[in-house]
Parts: sequence; structure tokens; C-alpha cells
Amino acid sequence: MNQPTDDIKEKGEMDMLKKVRERFVNEKGFTLVELLAVIVILGIIAAIAVPAIGSIIGDSKEKAHTSNALSVIEAARLANANGEPLTSNNVGSAASDEGYTLQGLVSAGYLDSIPSDPQGDGQYQSGYVVVGSSTTSNDVTYTVTLKGSGGEDRITNETKSSLNE
Repeated sequence: MNQPTDDIKEKGEMDMLKKVRERFVNEKGFTLVELLAVIVILGIIAAIAVPAIGSIIGDSKEKAHTSNALSVIEAARLANANGEPLTSNNVGSAASDEGYTLQGLVSAGYLDSIPSDPQGDGQYQSGYVVVGSSTTSNDVTYTVTLKGSGGEDRITNETKSSLNE
């Protein structure tokens, strides 16, 4: 083997390694282009994630209203089964508006408290369950209405079966 050429090759390789090492040792941070690329990528991810999260939150609020309405219907069903007297809710004709108010169900112990309005501050402003019975069978229907903390209709004249759809 040719010793002087091998030494020159090794020296050249050593110089190249030394330069590469010096370059990496002197590199202390990110370039502006690298930082901008990261910011753009984060912006794209945020643009995709924010609407998706917004729809998930909206869906969960609707499901919370439905769950609250089903709880109120169940409380009214128990109150009716136990013979609690029906009261007029002043929502229609005298024959068809008898049922239970949220406050009445709380007072009688069928609800621990008036449920919280998931879209507002605090509890539902008002709510009632109209108890109706069929003239041809022994079926009893329970129709719930819940008004939000600001007076907005959250659930309007919904039955258990329509809430479960």
C-alpha cells in the first residue's frame, strides 16, 4: 500500500470531520425559517382542531339538555305513580296542561334540585311536564318543556320517545 497517499486521505477526512463538528458545535439555535415553518404547522393544526372541538362542545350541550329532560320526565313519572296531585301549568287548555313543574318536583323530593342549564348561567328558568292520558287505553304520556336561564326554549314539548331518537 502507498503510505503517503493513505496519510493524505486520512488527513483530508480528519479535516472534513473537524469542519462538520465545528459547524454543529457552533450551531446554537433555530433559524428564522425553521421557526416560521413550525408556526405555520401549528396554525394549520389549530385551524383543523378548533371547529372540530366547537362541534363536540355543542353536541355535548344538546345531549346534556336531553339528559336533563329525561331525568325530569322520570321524576314526573314517579310523582304520578305515587299519586302526587297534578297542578295546572298554564300552558294550554285546562284539560291538557296539568302536570308537574320543576319546582314542584324538587319540593316533593323527586328531584334533588332544578337541573343546570348547560348553555346558560345557572339553572333552567322554568320547566314543566304535562301529564296526558289516552282516552282509549291506560297509556300515560309525559311531555317536557325546559326554558333556559335566560328564558330561551331549550326543550319544547318533547316526549321520552322523541328525546331518545
